[in-house]
Amino acid sequence: MSLKLKIRLSVFLLLLLLLGLGGYAFLTISYLEQGAQGLEQTDFNAARSTVLAFLGAGTVVGITMMVRLPRIVVRPLRRLTVDMERVAGPGPATRVAVGRHDEVGTIAAAVNRVLSQAQDERRATLAELFTERNRMDSLVRSLDEGLLLLDEQKTIVLANPVACDLLGLPASQLIGQPAAAVTATSDRLRKLLVPLAEANLANDNVPDPVFAFPHKGDSPHYQLSISPIAHIGQQAPGQQAPAGYIFCLRNVSDFKKLDELKSTFLATISHELKTPLASIKLSLMLLQNDRTDAAERQRLATGIGEETQRLLNMVGQLIDVARLDAGAGIKLNPEPLQLGEVIRYALQTVHPQLHDKQLRLEVQVPDGLPTVHGDLEKTSWVLINLLSNAIRYSPTAAPLVIRAVQWGEMVRVSVEDCGPGIPAEYHKRIFQRFAGGPGHSGQGGSSGLGLSISREFIDAQNGQLWVESQPEMGSRFLFTLPVAGEEGRRAISGI
Repeated sequence: MSLKLKIRLSVFLLLLLLLGLGGYAFLTISYLEQGAQGLEQTDFNAARSTVLAFLGAGTVVGITMMVRLPRIVVRPLRRLTVDMERVAGPGPATRVAVGRHDEVGTIAAAVNRVLSQAQDERRATLAELFTERNRMDSLVRSLDEGLLLLDEQKTIVLANPVACDLLGLPASQLIGQPAAAVTATSDRLRKLLVPLAEANLANDNVPDPVFAFPHKGDSPHYQLSISPIAHIGQQAPGQQAPAGYIFCLRNVSDFKKLDELKSTFLATISHELKTPLASIKLSLMLLQNDRTDAAERQRLATGIGEETQRLLNMVGQLIDVARLDAGAGIKLNPEPLQLGEVIRYALQTVHPQLHDKQLRLEVQVPDGLPTVHGDLEKTSWVLINLLSNAIRYSPTAAPLVIRAVQWGEMVRVSVEDCGPGIPAEYHKRIFQRFAGGPGHSGQGGSSGLGLSISREFIDAQNGQLWVESQPEMGSRFLFTLPVAGEEGRRAISGI
């Protein structure tokens, strides 16, 4: 039975009793007004009893309704309120009990539907939060930069693996610990907190400090950037104290190496330029001397020409590097090439150097070697550069071998010397600009650009250039070019 029907029945019963009492009283009064004769005591007593009965019944019903009706209305609402508070509070309850199929039960069912929808949305939101948290956690862990997060009390709340490795402490000894307490056992963290105390933050005019971590081997230099965390809704960073600080340690070892390489390059190129210029100046002074005979003048003129060509070659390398850095690319003139002819031309160019070192040259070019598709000028330049390096590092009267063989759809050319060799850790570095092998400055010096430009030239022709070498075992530089034909033309045309 619905709550509304209960209220209506109760009011109807009370109204019925009141109407019965009033009707009986009205009939009795009418009967007396008509001059009822012989009214006996018994009739009077019966009438009085009937009126009293109606009054008693009405009073009982009224009192009962006054007591019960509020309970009937309020009790299910109170029960619903208790159930909703239990659902809203902590605990496993997720639904409101539906006791009866009345209006309160309908409300409870509607509340359950709302709670069910809210629970579904909550599950979806939690799933999204877990996904985002896992994604952010994976992102922070996979960063190659050290990341530390301090809250407004300067307690460490996050430290990724790179930061733990740099500080030499596990995450369990960092996360949740006050930074000041950790500095008592970690001198590295104490140094990182010095810029924070000096208010050296990111985006200011003071350069970010660089710290060295020797235990990192070849990558010991990290630049520290400290960024304040603004409160939610905070517009300007200076309105109130930040909510924390982000410490970011960025690996700048490559930039440090580049600065060192450029410094070495400037010193080397200065020496390389100074020596031929001084020789040219001395030769010019001798040429201007009237006592110098004709034969000596011819020898001096030849020397000036050689030194001038050396300067031109060096300036040409610098121009090539400048063009590549400017994004101009490499202009190729691809055509079918006979590598045997290219090797003979390169040997004629370096013949004076071979003669001075008295090297025992061995050329192995098989008959029927396929024609390659490449640029004559660039390929000759690469081979001359490889031969010049091999001659520079080879001991006197040592063997020097040049080989050319077919290698699948490519032709491979190799230059093998008996020099000091190159350790494996330098095999990639020697192809970087301004770089060189170990002790290269002691062998007469070089600009550190030849191998870098050579690799650019070979890569542009869809080939490869690499080195195979071990200390005290000599070096073998190899490059490949595509065989002439449809495949080779297609490969070069795609450059």
